[in-house]
Amino acid sequence: MKKLILLSLLVSSLSAWAQPDDEIVYYTDSKVTQSKFRLHLNANPYYTDMRLINNDAASTLINSFSEDNKTKGGFAFNFGLDLFYELAPSFHVGLGVNRAFGRYTVEGISLDLDGDGTYFNANDEVEVSMISVPLKVNFNTSISDVFSLEVIPMVEMNFLDSYVANINYSDPSIDDTVLNLSDDLRDFNWTVGLSLGGTYWFSDNWGVFVRASAKYMLNDMIAKDWPRETLINFGGNLGLQVKF
Repeated sequence: MKKLILLSLLVSSLSAWAQPDDEIVYYTDSKVTQSKFRLHLNANPYYTDMRLINNDAASTLINSFSEDNKTKGGFAFNFGLDLFYELAPSFHVGLGVNRAFGRYTVEGISLDLDGDGTYFNANDEVEVSMISVPLKVNFNTSISDVFSLEVIPMVEMNFLDSYVANINYSDPSIDDTVLNLSDDLRDFNWTVGLSLGGTYWFSDNWGVFVRASAKYMLNDMIAKDWPRETLINFGGNLGLQVKF
């Protein structure tokens, strides 16, 4: 009998030893730290317009170019990407690169393209393009599990590469003229801006954002003797955000 009891105790001991300890859990999910980087893919429809800083540097080519001239803006489509780093859950900093455009029309200017002192009335249709490098700060707060509000102030460097003005004369007997001033652009200038909106997260790492945005270029675009034109933009900031 003693042998039977001893054998039973031995079998029970071996069985208990063979079972894993309930307190030892080999889960590693809690130890995995999520990356602090986020990539924003941007598609930005903008209404662009011109603001005249002043016309003190108006060239002899243009006799009339002032704030009295009516300006009509135009729509442009910018695109690019931003890389953000999370310094804190509600505070991210980012650097980006964008391809940007602008267009506007200045109506009722007076030009002397031949240099003979004879001026003609015309409309000046301008198109510009640039590479922009924005530095952004993203202040965000989650209002639900799937939606976060964002305020994004920014400053960006603009490297303009094209400025083309189409001169459309009021007199139909005069052929339109194209002025390419791309070689006279500043090496770079500065723009400030602000975006307000939010991101909808349709998965743990993927979200779509929609924001209203406004930007203002601080410097004039043409470096030579020319009216001091700058850009002001109103529009949207649309895109896809991914955590990785």
